[in-house]
Formats: sequence, structure tokens, C-alpha cells
Amino acid sequence: MPNKAVIEFIEKYDKFIITAHETPDGDALGSEYAMLLALRKLGKSARILNADPAPRKFAFIDANGDFEVLVKKSQIPDDIGRHGLFILDVNDINNIGQVATLVLPRVREYFIVDHHDSETVQLGQNHIEQNASSTCEILYLLFREMGLELDLPMAEALYMGILYDTGSFIYPKTTAVTFEIARELVSMGVNPNKTYVNVYESNSISSLVLMSKVLATLELHYDRHVAVQTMTQELLREAGASYEESDLLINIPLRSGDIRVSIFFKENTEGIKRCSMRSKGNIDVAAIAQSLGGGGHKTAAGFKCVRPFDVMKEEVLEMLHHYFDDESETSE
Repeated sequence: MPNKAVIEFIEKYDKFIITAHETPDGDALGSEYAMLLALRKLGKSARILNADPAPRKFAFIDANGDFEVLVKKSQIPDDIGRHGLFILDVNDINNIGQVATLVLPRVREYFIVDHHDSETVQLGQNHIEQNASSTCEILYLLFREMGLELDLPMAEALYMGILYDTGSFIYPKTTAVTFEIARELVSMGVNPNKTYVNVYESNSISSLVLMSKVLATLELHYDRHVAVQTMTQELLREAGASYEESDLLINIPLRSGDIRVSIFFKENTEGIKRCSMRSKGNIDVAAIAQSLGGGGHKTAAGFKCVRPFDVMKEEVLEMLHHYFDDESETSE
């Protein structure tokens, strides 16, 4: 029974808190919402507490407003010591924001369910399938093993997460199993077009302005094989867009057949800086991210920037050096 430890954790507690990584994406939110509904279906008490708000485009699955942002201690249940904590779509407890300081030390126990690559030995209990396309894929198989009947809201949440984390079924971890799960979810009533439109075609006009401004920062390195884009908080304010609407800009340079790595340095309106990376072929950006305190997949990873963008840019470019001809032009 591959999911035995997860099932035992669910059976062990009657009350749960569910969380995911900072700046939650489609897979994080889809897996959280599906787990929330699954636990309630089993007669459990469950709440979602996240470090950051859910981007507007993913809110269509949350009909009852269950995505809560943890901002103060008064939101934490008085009997928090009787709760189990599910940490989904992240295997680094340092990447769950204020949940790590306000909730994690006070719950009875926590359990990680994730699919990201990691060389770090995890403390506590976990179920990590690095070959899975998404955390939502893992949860679908878990629920099926438990004999739990999925309703339409659960199916929509799982499909959304799989759609997002596979890049619409094209990323390397997409398998025949992924497509079979998607087929099953559609057979339950999920509307693929509705989901796609909400996830990819619901941004504001301001997001188009933001895209043009970010593209204007494009730099090419290593004989035009590495693209670097930068978004400062000033640029974000000028565009009038939300930070979350920048999440897919990292993929634009990869539309070029010549680009093998896309790097996106981004800053939110509070001044928090991050770097996202995407790659093609044998270039392992997860290894770079892990060396800088982050994580992810071989072809999709990121980390928090603790130094200025120009310093971090030089550091990341240097780490890419061995993937390219030493005599190639390093910048343009």
C-alpha cells in the first residue's frame, strides 16, 4: 500500500490544518482544496491557512472562500495542539511563510505530500513522489486507494492543479498516468475549456502592460541561449498589475528554439525578491536553486533572493557556465 503512511496520518486525527508553499500556485491550491474536501467528506474538521493569498485566476474552485491567509495569531484554533498539519506541494518547511512560526511548532504532528526534487533529507513524516507530475496527481491516486468517491468540486480542483503543473500536459513529468487521471476527472464532469480559460485567459489588461514592460528588460547571455528578465516593484506599480499576474512571464522566452534557460528575477510590492528558472534538455536548474536555498524540478525551479538582483544574476549565470561552450559570448 504505497499511501499507507498518509492514510494512517489521516486516521490518526480528527482536526487538520492544510497549508502549501508561499505564493501558492495552481497545484498548491488545487491539492489543498481537494484535501480539504476529502477530509470533510471523511467527517474531519479541516481549514486551509496559507502565507499568501490565492491568485484571482485560481479562485473559481473556492466557492465558499476557504483559502485563508494567516496574518495573526487569533486565526489559530485554541486547540491547535490537537491538530495534524498537512504541508502540500513543498518539501521545505522554511518555504511556508508565517505558518512555519505560528502553526508548525504548535500542532501535534505534520505530514508532507509533495512531488518536487530534493536532495535534502526531510524531517518528520512525508510522502514525496519526485516522478509525479503534480501533487494533485498524487492525491488523486491516494483518494482512489482509500476508496473515497470524488465529487465535482474535488475533481475540478485536482484537474486545475494537474493542468497548471504540467503546463497544459507538456512538461517532462507528464505521463500516460497523468492523461488517464485527467480523462477520469473529465468523465466526472470537469470542463477542460472552463478550467483553461480561468487559469490562462482571465488576467487583467494591466497584465498585458506588465508583460510588455518585463519583456523590455530582456537580456540574452551565452550566445543567446540564456534569457534574463527582471521585474522590480516600481515596474509592477507602473503597470498596475498584481504580482501574481507575472507568474507565466518566465515561460515566454522559451518559445524561442534558441533559448535553453529562462531566468526571471521578480520583486513584489513589499520588496520581497525571488528568482524563477526554467530550462530545456539536460540543464538542471533545480540544482542551482537548491544551492541558493530554494528548490523545484530539474527544468523548473526557484529561490528567494537574499542579495540585490545584479549580484544574484551574476551568480546564477556563473553556475550555468559549464553547460555552455567556454568560448561563447556570455552576455549581450
